[in-house]
Amino acid sequence: MQVFLSDSEEDLARLEESVLALEERPSDLAKVDSIFRIAHTLKGNASILTLDGFARLAHALEDVLHAVRTRQTSVTSDLTSLLLGAVDALRGMLASLRAGQPEDPAAYKAVEEELTACAAAAKEGATRAGKLEGLTPPSLEERVAPTIEKKWGPALRVDVAKIDHLLDLAARASVVQGQIGAILHETAEGDGGLKELYEKHERLLMELQDWVMDARMIPVSTLFRSHVRTVRDAARAQRKRARLRLEGEHVRVDTGIGDAVRDVLTHLVRNAIDHGIEAPAARTAKGKNPEGTITLRASQNGNQVVIQVCDDGAGFNLAKIRARARALGRANVDAMPPEVLYRLVFEPGFSTAEKVTEISGRGVGMDVVLRSVENLHGTVDVESAEGSGTIIELRLPLTLSVIEGFWVDVAGTDYVLPLDDVVECVQVPPDRRATVEDEGIIDLRGEPLVFLHLRELISVDGPLPPTELVVVVKRRASRIGLAVDAIRGQRQTVIKPLGRLFRGVPGISGSTMRADGNVALVIDVARLLRAPFGRTPRYA
Repeated sequence: MQVFLSDSEEDLARLEESVLALEERPSDLAKVDSIFRIAHTLKGNASILTLDGFARLAHALEDVLHAVRTRQTSVTSDLTSLLLGAVDALRGMLASLRAGQPEDPAAYKAVEEELTACAAAAKEGATRAGKLEGLTPPSLEERVAPTIEKKWGPALRVDVAKIDHLLDLAARASVVQGQIGAILHETAEGDGGLKELYEKHERLLMELQDWVMDARMIPVSTLFRSHVRTVRDAARAQRKRARLRLEGEHVRVDTGIGDAVRDVLTHLVRNAIDHGIEAPAARTAKGKNPEGTITLRASQNGNQVVIQVCDDGAGFNLAKIRARARALGRANVDAMPPEVLYRLVFEPGFSTAEKVTEISGRGVGMDVVLRSVENLHGTVDVESAEGSGTIIELRLPLTLSVIEGFWVDVAGTDYVLPLDDVVECVQVPPDRRATVEDEGIIDLRGEPLVFLHLRELISVDGPLPPTELVVVVKRRASRIGLAVDAIRGQRQTVIKPLGRLFRGVPGISGSTMRADGNVALVIDVARLLRAPFGRTPRYA
């Protein structure tokens, strides 16, 4: 059953992608035959497991596809919608089976009946045409099957949880390695042979960790390709024309990042069609192609993946944004530059939609996008030109499991900040120190920098050290200081998720192991500075 569920999920993804490609190229006979074979495989596999409802629905889909491949009916937009509806129904059945629930064919009976009626109508029409013309449409299988047969080799699937366990074991081994190193330093400092073996073993551990991390990585194509359907359905709902262009599909991201960003991309793509892409007549009047283009683009920049959602639509309407900001009571709206106005769109409840549609105005705004990206330790930026289009850029870490950590000490305990959030470190002058309860301000090369005590934000008691250090971190477009007792340095850090009891702790995103085997908490800078502690800092 597990193999069936996994195989069927992949088959349905290929089926959906092929149906959408067929809509673009209705005369592609090879694509028709490929789709038919996938449906046939789904039916056969379900029959082996006596999943009668799934097999019956797949058989009805197969009948319609047979009518297409034998030219009894043609590919139209309505037919494509019917085929996609069948894919959705089969996915619904898979979801029930994966949850351990029995099949419920009645829930999808309407789709099955529509498929059956479509196949019957096509067959009747073809029979009459055959009698009149004295011929029977040739079989595509006989003509092209030998040349388009696609062999799908066996695939090795490893549960992500098992990979995570391997990563955890590698991290524990690194801790033991550190403890051995400390003992060697104390008892065998002059033994060059032992030191050489120790360093060799350390390199092997790092290589093992890199290979385990690589096993967690997936190409962004698995995220991008599912949005071909999103663009198609959203454009049809708005009576617009749009196509999806993909760039940088080879770029790889961590599985956890991919799963978390999938819904973010769905919202951004749908939002681009609803707010960005104009109606065909309006685009033609502006001298544009009546069909708009949504581009999903990925690239790698160091230890970050950059994902851009671009459209060639109308761009952000600054006049509407200013009007909405005034209505919400924002001051100095007219003096705000475009980049500041763009940020307003990510605030809760801020929308320029004039009416509720099936795509927008349903309580899920751009603030959800920003929150989701910040939860991944990422950032969002906007570039837009009225009349030309918009680019929304997401910058995300390649992985949530291993980061470059910046280790600090607060009241005798180690904490870890993601190095990507750290800008620099400075010392607090004695005459600029504030009490723990207050915010402080220091002069950073002629600019005022607000800093807060990390011990206050995470509720840690203890005397202040003789010398305070401030770690300057990024908060969107601004910079904030976090006062700490000492700086331990930076090193690669394996993050472990918090247990269920501690997942709601504000400002903490996970834990890691110190060299002595004890636990250090990983600070979530974005969430920590979102002021969940009953007060709003002046920098917010």
